[in-house]
Amino acid sequence: MGASLKDLGACQGHGSLAMPHQTLITWAVMMRGGVQVNSEGRRFSNEHGGYSEQAAKVLAQPGGIAWNLFDRRIHQAALEFEDYRNAHIAGAVRTFDTLEDMAIGLGLPQEALLDTFAEMHALAESGEADGFGRCFSLEDLLSAPYHAIKVTGALFHTQGGLEVTPQARVLRQDGSVFPNLFAAGGAARGVSGSGDSGYLSGNGLLSAVVLGAIAGREAPGS
Repeated sequence: MGASLKDLGACQGHGSLAMPHQTLITWAVMMRGGVQVNSEGRRFSNEHGGYSEQAAKVLAQPGGIAWNLFDRRIHQAALEFEDYRNAHIAGAVRTFDTLEDMAIGLGLPQEALLDTFAEMHALAESGEADGFGRCFSLEDLLSAPYHAIKVTGALFHTQGGLEVTPQARVLRQDGSVFPNLFAAGGAARGVSGSGDSGYLSGNGLLSAVVLGAIAGREAPGS
C-alpha cells in the first residue's frame, strides 16, 4: 500500500537469559553489584548499562554466552522476582564457597577469574572507574558464597513499524497521510529509537496504550 516504515532495526533485547533454562534473570542482579564474565573469566562491559543493548555484548562473547556472578546478598534480593525464583527452582543458580571452586565448577581460567575480582577490589578502594566506565563500591563488592548463572543474549521484540503522525495516522512513503488508516502498539513505529540502546521498560506498553487511545479518538465515527 506504500506505507512508510521506520526504525526496523530497533529492538528490545536482554543480556541475561538463563541457559539452557530459557528463563529471564532480572537485571537487578547486575544493578545490585553483580558482574558478567565470559568463558575466559574476564568482564567485557559496564553491567550498569541498559539490559537491552547488553544482549549484543553477550552474544559477541565466545560461544555467545556469559556467566552472571553475584553473592548471597544479591541472591536473596533477587528471590523477590518470580522469574528468578523459577530459575532457582529449575537449577539455573549454582553456588560455590570460593572463587577457586567457582573457576573449577564453571570451567573458567582460575588466574583470570581471580584477577577479575582483584581488579574490582582495587577499583573500589581507589574510587576510580574501570575501562568500561563502571565504578565499584566497597559495600557492594561480592563476597563468598558466590552464585553463578549461565546466560545468553535474547531478542524480545522489535520496536520499529509503520510511521505514524502524533494523531496515530499512518504515513505514506511520500509523506502524505492515509485518510482512514491508523496504527498503534507493535504495528506502529515505537519510541525507542533506531537501535537497541533506546529501550526503557514500558516503552512498548506506552506506544500501545497512548497511540491506541489517540487512534480511537481520531478515527471517524469515534
